[in-house]
Amino acid sequence: MIRKLTVVLLTGVICLIGVTSALAVTYNEAPMLRTMVAAGELPPVEERLPEEPLVVPVIEEIGQYGGMVNLTHTGTGQWSSGGFQIIRFENLLRMAPDGTILPNVAKDWKLSDDAKAITIYLRKGMKWSDGVPFTADDLMFWWEDVTLNDELTPVKPKEWCPGGEPMRMEKIDDYTIRLHFAVPNPLVELSLVYGQRPFRFAKHHMKQFHPRYTPMEELEEMVKEEGFDHWYQLFNRKYEGYFGPGPGAGVDFPTLRPYVLKQIKGENYLAERNPYYWKVDPAGNQLPYIDRVFIPQAGTGAQSELLTAKIIAGEVDLQGLNTLLEDYPLFKESAEKGNYRVLLYPNTRANECSIQLNLTYKEDPVLRDIFRDVRFRQAASLAIDREEINQTLYFGRAEPWQTTVLPSSSYYEEGFGKAYAQYDPEEANRLLDEMGLKWDKNDEWRLRPDGKKLTIIYEHFTQEQLGPIGELIKRQWKKIGINLIVKTISGDLMWTRYPANLVQMGAIWYDMGTSPTFSTNPCFHVPISNDLTPCWPLWSTWYLTGGKDGEEPPEEVKKNIERYEKMQTTMDEKERIRLGKEILRSNAENLWTIGTIGMAPVPVIVRNNLRNVPEKIPFGWGFFYFFTTANPEQFFLKPPLLQSQKY
Repeated sequence: MIRKLTVVLLTGVICLIGVTSALAVTYNEAPMLRTMVAAGELPPVEERLPEEPLVVPVIEEIGQYGGMVNLTHTGTGQWSSGGFQIIRFENLLRMAPDGTILPNVAKDWKLSDDAKAITIYLRKGMKWSDGVPFTADDLMFWWEDVTLNDELTPVKPKEWCPGGEPMRMEKIDDYTIRLHFAVPNPLVELSLVYGQRPFRFAKHHMKQFHPRYTPMEELEEMVKEEGFDHWYQLFNRKYEGYFGPGPGAGVDFPTLRPYVLKQIKGENYLAERNPYYWKVDPAGNQLPYIDRVFIPQAGTGAQSELLTAKIIAGEVDLQGLNTLLEDYPLFKESAEKGNYRVLLYPNTRANECSIQLNLTYKEDPVLRDIFRDVRFRQAASLAIDREEINQTLYFGRAEPWQTTVLPSSSYYEEGFGKAYAQYDPEEANRLLDEMGLKWDKNDEWRLRPDGKKLTIIYEHFTQEQLGPIGELIKRQWKKIGINLIVKTISGDLMWTRYPANLVQMGAIWYDMGTSPTFSTNPCFHVPISNDLTPCWPLWSTWYLTGGKDGEEPPEEVKKNIERYEKMQTTMDEKERIRLGKEILRSNAENLWTIGTIGMAPVPVIVRNNLRNVPEKIPFGWGFFYFFTTANPEQFFLKPPLLQSQKY
């Protein structure tokens, strides 16, 4: 069979985009799959690959098949929160390190001149991990049966409703779809890079949980058996999440990823190569090279001593999340004995801990009104000794920085990163005095207007340095009379409490500092999402529901919403940048969120015989960590395989 190869260099020295070859190609496959083909359990590799598989370049050399890589995760129910460095998710399009948008699931696309339509061409013959064809019907199912279904999606995603109207999705043929928009949508390509939602729904699998395809009486039996009250609750437990199957999806879930979850034992997970994975190396070898991925839990959160112990003992083959810079000397000291190397990747995270005072907190109106006074936010920022945080936790390698974009972003202006970021407790105290927040009789704590001690509860989940930074701020804020209580909560609880408007103060790292991520999702500066920003849940709800629910924000915040919406539709790049800078200037003046430090390098642990791992890449959400810059499917284990752990 003659097949065409679309060669796409996603990383490396050269980038060949859209080059095709009509030469006959002989494909190769992993020995474990060849055995299954010989036994009649799988069709030949040529029949499992699409007509035009994506060709992935290798970093060092053509790899070798086999072995199991040992990863970790540090959160209950988050089997790939650490393991997703290799597990990863697949989007229609991908982002190269230089910002170029590249093919991925889609082999090609065409945006209309007026940006009101985009045509997407899928790969003919591409299949889900269970061998069922992946076609336009899967995307139509996501849009028509999931997104437009009011029970499954009561609030429609704004990114797919430009101009306030849901887009129209048209199926041209089995491998071509066209998206139509009411207004120009020039950033839609970025939405196809960063939006994972369309690829969580394998129609042939998910339709059994949907009343359009399954009789309601049958569906109600399944709902009852699994302990739910409504069909949509069952449905929402069964589809693919960002980093893996949903908590009720089980194993062998159909996926487009390079690995399929095969076993679960407690909080330990085993994934195995996807026999229908649709990428090959330049020599025609079907990827991935590695057979299996083992992901045991190693404690909880970034402060996990178990994770650190497993790393220095040489039991972790790859780790780039929750590897703290403060542990870098220990990692280096143990590297030779542990048979691993330590790389330092430049971080695209613009802030390690973005402090968010809840401006819509209803449980305590007095505290909410204090937060809404810009003088309080300015004082809170000036009372943070960022250099102490930098030296204590990051060896001085980070940068004191507000919650704003990276200096390399086209949206950055001098001053955005330094606004109220100097350490000046004297000025902070002056601002609090000006507000009328008096000291108690012992001159120890500030008093609220109602006479109560000014106390703020800071709730953070167990990731990275959110807790240690909070403890340092607690001591620093005591100097200006603020009593900060630092409280650790689970990640699952955070996703419940933050959007429910239940926290007084929260925090998360700011990883929207690149130009593409800020262009599409400036959620730390504009109330357009309830996921990551506990600073204004009611204002976000007001925006997301079109004013039907939540609370109407003040004029300056509404201006930022208008600026954001214009950014999404303008065809003029200079105008988009101007509008983005206005949003960032508003944050610099009003401190809707308060930054601490940013741009700290990331220690990355790599087993010595794990090869094709790049020595240096931009690392962060803007590039999906390893996903778009390293192509983990071309990682391989070079013999001798020194893997001692067994599942």
